[in-house]
Amino acid sequence: MIVWKAHVGKIESMAFAADGQLLATATGGTRTVHLWEPNSGKLVRKLTGNWPDGRTLGTVKAVVFAPGAPLLAAATDRSVTVWRTDTWELAADLSGSYAHELAFGPGEAPMLAAAESRDTAIWHNAAQPTGDKTRPHDYACGPRGGVAVLDFSPDGKLLAASNCHHAGLWNPATGGRVRQLNRPSGNHRGAIRFSPDGSVVALARGKYVELWPIMGGDQPTSTIVAGTGRHPAIWALGWTAGGQVLMTAGADGFVRNWDVSTGKELRSFAWGLGKVYCAAFSPDGLTCAAGGESGQVVVWDVDA
Repeated sequence: MIVWKAHVGKIESMAFAADGQLLATATGGTRTVHLWEPNSGKLVRKLTGNWPDGRTLGTVKAVVFAPGAPLLAAATDRSVTVWRTDTWELAADLSGSYAHELAFGPGEAPMLAAAESRDTAIWHNAAQPTGDKTRPHDYACGPRGGVAVLDFSPDGKLLAASNCHHAGLWNPATGGRVRQLNRPSGNHRGAIRFSPDGSVVALARGKYVELWPIMGGDQPTSTIVAGTGRHPAIWALGWTAGGQVLMTAGADGFVRNWDVSTGKELRSFAWGLGKVYCAAFSPDGLTCAAGGESGQVVVWDVDA
């Protein structure tokens, strides 16, 4: 296990690179993306934007690496910025509006989805985001609109999106709704994540995590009570590479691993991070990282 102080403020977002050799972090109130070696905690690079016209990044809210292309994107209160990770050159400034959540699709020319204040924008080729390839879609989740969290299916054919009141699946190519994931009550804002094989989507609502089958059924196949205490909300989800274990993290300060087939808790971790706002598995599923209100990053081997 490795622990280091990454930021003064709370860590709001983190993501592993596709090869697992870099960990990107973002913290509220700063205008910089930090890149770390996850096996040592060494700071490798800071990304601040620095466009030719003198502009820099806005306040960074989310970071994400593309799984199949050398791209890193950051959502800020000014724009969505994309870098090429093979050269660290700025690739694009994709939006002039506030964005707070991002998701990359698969492939060498991936889609990029950005949750904005009222809808979700889709760029159909984030590697070459020319004007005619930038198309906004309305992914309003029900009558109250807006999107809080989103995730692409592994094959890129579905986009899961959720807000505080509604959740559903959409076709990102057309913007058409495929399925609604609704129940009578509950808060959906926390997190949403597809399983590695794309057959299940995990949806965090309050202290509960529901597992919804992609094919058929108007109810989740199982529900895990993942949060505890006075502040039980779940804010982060992750799957091991094989899909047998689901990770949850949130306001109670714990990161937990669950056996998906039985719903039983396998392990729990708490390192004094305070509220855990983000957590992520490395692509090979062997390493996990978490960050929270203390500004610390913890990286550990899953089986250790």
